[in-house]
Amino acid sequence: MPTEKFIQQGAININLQEKKNLPIVDILVIGAGLAGLSASKKLADSGYQVLVVDKGKSVGGRLASRSFESAIFDYGAQFMTAREPTFLEQVNTWIAEGTAELWFRGHPGRSENHKRWRGIPNMRELANSLVGSLNINTARQVLKIAVQQDQWKVEFKDGSLMHANNVLLTPPVPQSIEIIDRGDTKLSQNQRRRLQKLTYDPCIAVMAVLEEPSKIPSPGMLVPDHDDIDWISDNMKKGVSKLPSVTIHASSDFSETHFNADRNEVGTKIINLSKSWLGAPVKHFAIHRWRYSKPRCVDAERFMLIQHNPTLMIAGDAFAGPRVEGAFLSGSTAAEALMAHIENY
Repeated sequence: MPTEKFIQQGAININLQEKKNLPIVDILVIGAGLAGLSASKKLADSGYQVLVVDKGKSVGGRLASRSFESAIFDYGAQFMTAREPTFLEQVNTWIAEGTAELWFRGHPGRSENHKRWRGIPNMRELANSLVGSLNINTARQVLKIAVQQDQWKVEFKDGSLMHANNVLLTPPVPQSIEIIDRGDTKLSQNQRRRLQKLTYDPCIAVMAVLEEPSKIPSPGMLVPDHDDIDWISDNMKKGVSKLPSVTIHASSDFSETHFNADRNEVGTKIINLSKSWLGAPVKHFAIHRWRYSKPRCVDAERFMLIQHNPTLMIAGDAFAGPRVEGAFLSGSTAAEALMAHIENY
């Protein structure tokens, strides 16, 4: 799993931590979530020079998994569905590689019967499988981008600099807007209006280690009929953890109200709200606050072209699909458009 500040996995040797002035890269992809990785893989597989940077310590974004008190948790996206042939092909590739398997179909009390797949051994592995020979720098936060002649000048939070001929932004849209605005790049009125409509629901996730197995039935998921709790997943029954452990996602309204509350207080409150479904005492717990858990609404297009020469695009799950599938397809479609743009200009 790529977790270091500098990862050289291909031919580009760029160390953002050690140099103040950096070589030019052809394509800079900001964000190593699923949208950024799917775009980067398609671009790199087509022979383009790509560098991926992400402010996090590892790849995956909301395909997030971690260990805590020897238990393993999926604490971001819990599963994926596939409605379009392009993404179903990718899912089948993951299955063939042993990186995904069918978890369950449908939801209790609902008429739909969509297949839900999970990552093996966890959801982050879906992102890891796309890394391959990509050049990725993690724990590197982009502060701003600004046009300098016919290139993008990229400034990082630590003051380091680089240049790129093309930039693809894939963080949550509010963060992408901040990067653009800090560099005084002009958005048209229509672009800003479209982007500002793309707001997100927050989510507080609790990762709880249990003293004994929960009473959540197989396959290890529950959608409670409760205003404050959206989802409970049993990581042991799911096959993620060898120890009894659950992930609890609070509702967007609860998360918005309690987002800045004391960690212990809000975690305890969420656990107390969930006790009747868990059926087992909690030994330890941790929380993670997702400020941008899922888009409240999505743009009609798969990506947005901000400007030509130097090229700037935005992609992510807020573009035509707020699911794992939507993030993948947004990144892949943006990559195809960027390649066509480079060829034509």
